[in-house]
Amino acid sequence: MKNILLILMLSLTSLVSCQISSNIIPKTAFYNIKINNITLNDIQATTGIRQQVRDLIPAIIQNATEEPEEDNYYSYKYDGFNLAFEENEIIAFKIIKNNWNITIQGITITIGDNISALGNVVFNTDADGGKSIVYQYCDGCNNFIYIDFDQQTNKITKIGFIEQT
Repeated sequence: MKNILLILMLSLTSLVSCQISSNIIPKTAFYNIKINNITLNDIQATTGIRQQVRDLIPAIIQNATEEPEEDNYYSYKYDGFNLAFEENEIIAFKIIKNNWNITIQGITITIGDNISALGNVVFNTDADGGKSIVYQYCDGCNNFIYIDFDQQTNKITKIGFIEQT
C-alpha cells in the first residue's frame, strides 16, 4: 500500500511542472483550509495516530495501513477520501467523491462543482498540458493543494494535497 501511495504521489508530482503557477494565500489561511469542516491544523495535530484520527473525523475508515516502526507511516482510506502521514506530517490527501468537501478562504467546493465557484483564480499548466488550480502559502513551497477539473465542462474531478520531499 505504501508503494502504491508513493507511486501515486510521484505520478501526481510529475503532472505538475517545476514552475507551478499557484494561488498564494497566507500560511494561516492555508492551514485553516477545512475538509468537511475540519482544519488541516487539526488533522495535522493527530500526527496520524489512528484513534486521534478516528476521534476527529466522524467517518468509517475502510482500510488502514499503519507502519509506526518504519517511517512512522499511516494511511487511511474512507469512502471518497484518502489521507496519509509520514514522520508525523500529512504527506497527502485526496478527495474523489462529493460526500467530502474542502473550504478554502471561506469558499466550499466539492467534486462535480464548477470551478467558477472559486472566483478569479490562477491556472497552472501541468506537464501534460492540462490545467489545474493550485494553492500554496509561498512560491516554491514543497506542499500544495491541487484541484483537477474537466477541461470541457470545468467540473472539479479531484482535490488533493501533496507534500513533496
